Amino acid sequence: MEPSNLQNRVDHWQSFKTGDFSQKWNSSKLIVREGQGAIAPLLNLLNDPTADAETHWFTIRALGNFSAPEVVTALAAQIDDTSSYINRTPEQTIELSEFVIETLAAMGALAIDVLSQLLQNPQRRLLAAKALNQVRSSGVIPAMVSISKDDDAMVRYYAIDALGSFHSAAVTPVLLTALSDSSAAVRKAAVMALGRRQDLQERHRLSQQLQPLLWDIDLAVSCQAALALGRLGADDTLEALQQILLSQHTPLGLRIDTVRALEWYCDSPTAGANTAMGQAFAVLTQALIEFGGGLDNKDDNSDHGLTPQGKSQIIVAIIRVLGDLRHGSMAQDATEILSQQLQYQPPAIELQAIIMALASLGHPQAFDALLPLLNHPADAVPIHTIAALKRLDPDHSLQRVTTYLNHLPEPPTDILSLW
Repeated sequence: MEPSNLQNRVDHWQSFKTGDFSQKWNSSKLIVREGQGAIAPLLNLLNDPTADAETHWFTIRALGNFSAPEVVTALAAQIDDTSSYINRTPEQTIELSEFVIETLAAMGALAIDVLSQLLQNPQRRLLAAKALNQVRSSGVIPAMVSISKDDDAMVRYYAIDALGSFHSAAVTPVLLTALSDSSAAVRKAAVMALGRRQDLQERHRLSQQLQPLLWDIDLAVSCQAALALGRLGADDTLEALQQILLSQHTPLGLRIDTVRALEWYCDSPTAGANTAMGQAFAVLTQALIEFGGGLDNKDDNSDHGLTPQGKSQIIVAIIRVLGDLRHGSMAQDATEILSQQLQYQPPAIELQAIIMALASLGHPQAFDALLPLLNHPADAVPIHTIAALKRLDPDHSLQRVTTYLNHLPEPPTDILSLW
């Protein structure tokens, strides 16, 4: 090596060890360019108990550029290692362990064997499981299956969460078993995974296995079960979803997610070939009528266990779903139902949702139903109405509105100025 090059190498290694953050950043780029020759000194620095945490962070970062077995082994040994490093705080140790996990995960399949071996160490199992969870390679399946019934709920969670990414015969029974796990996090991960597996619906009757979790003790699991059932789109769970949506004992968040689940039924690309789409539409419209006051019902207890604000949230969620419908007759029926809701004088937030939904549906029959809203006292409602009317009839909306206003006993004077 030329003396000048040798001196440059000494200088940037010195900067890497003792410089500030910026110097370490720049020096690490030069060190990585040295190739395989940089591995040995980096490993020595990694194992130096006197080096500060920042230097170790840059060392780990640099080693992550080298796909070599000895690098993987050395990095894995750093996970949660507090035995000899004298210049680390407990917080820095945790941060470096997390960074090692990220670095190993980025190495992919190369790190699987080493991390799988760490699963045998009770002190390292959780962090090794977390690292393997981030290696989205089918090579992790045997290791993750082996810890799917671990005593530690977090270890089980990382296993089920990772296994949910793979369509493998070895994975399916593990995910099905996890539906009854004692940990809510594990159950939720299993539900999320199986909700994406429509290919298993017929053979394993997934919808029937997921349906009981609608009443899970953990709300997050129940919400995820509703969404999963919506993705699967099976006819045999619509009744359960309707019960969840209308029951006065159902929490607001679960009702909102149930509306989202029913939206998937309506948007299913195969919905036109079966009755599920029509049934889901019927459930949504019935709920809108009940929540929105469309029933001839004077019972003061018909609040479905909701506050006025909560009821409005559900109504708006349903309206938005109906406004996105694009299936011929269903979109026309949605237009009629939404137009009818206007006569019950809903709050402004619901009115605005109906106006936007009718504009999105685009059926001309909505034009006349929207005209009375031009005189609404809430400023935002006439503005939204004007935008909807322009969309429904771009060429003649101003003329039709002018004619309508001229026939009013007391026409609003400022509406046309907003046009």
